[in-house]
Amino acid sequence: MKIFKTRLFILMTVLFAFNLVNSQGEQPTMFVVHTDNVNFDMMPKYEQLAKKLKESCEKYNVRGSNWIAIKVEDGRYVYVTPIKNMAELDENPMEGLAEKMGKEAMGKMFNEMDDCYDSHSNAIIHYNADLSYRPNGYNDQGKNHREYHFLYYSPKNAKEMREGMAKVKEMFKTKGVKNGYDVYHSGFGSEESYYMVSISGDDDLDIAQLGKENDALLGDDKGAVFYNVIKLTTKYDQVEADVRPDLSYSPSKE
Repeated sequence: MKIFKTRLFILMTVLFAFNLVNSQGEQPTMFVVHTDNVNFDMMPKYEQLAKKLKESCEKYNVRGSNWIAIKVEDGRYVYVTPIKNMAELDENPMEGLAEKMGKEAMGKMFNEMDDCYDSHSNAIIHYNADLSYRPNGYNDQGKNHREYHFLYYSPKNAKEMREGMAKVKEMFKTKGVKNGYDVYHSGFGSEESYYMVSISGDDDLDIAQLGKENDALLGDDKGAVFYNVIKLTTKYDQVEADVRPDLSYSPSKE
């Protein structure tokens, strides 16, 4: 049974952003995440405005902005942007668009978007390469469906939780599992500590099939290894989402 929590906007996940990073070379580990909790009856209008925002940035090739857009199954639209440090939060990513599009026109567009939801949020997450499993030959390019697993834990168990996650990765590696996953950790703006495991696939059926293949390779050994993590988990959430290339933006290099 899936439980939807407000904090799941971190989903993002992302994503999502890892694919963007790979195409750009150097891999950042910190991401700022913005989410709009869009009302269901306003989704058609919101999507039109989100596309208008992207098209406006493309028209003027705004270089101060870039994001990966994700639509979560419960109606949230999430925008993920890699940053180098917290100081970048002081910069206005829409300054370039305001200069070229005009502050009045841009303001009108964002005001219309604000009418489509009752709340929005921002937070920081961190990509953890040490705990992520990406075997040789693994490629999730073009696989835009996501399954996100949130594992919450108490701060007093941080060290043991990390060790448990590392043992899961080692088991996947030892068993020669071909399907990878990415791990993110909660950061600034999160009320609780958690790890988020992101699994990519063509759709939910594809991810389910990959899961069956993994279970066959892992065998009976997986129970004890997974339990080392589960016993420390204070809360577990799962959510599905889709990366939206049609709403994502990256400036042209030309």
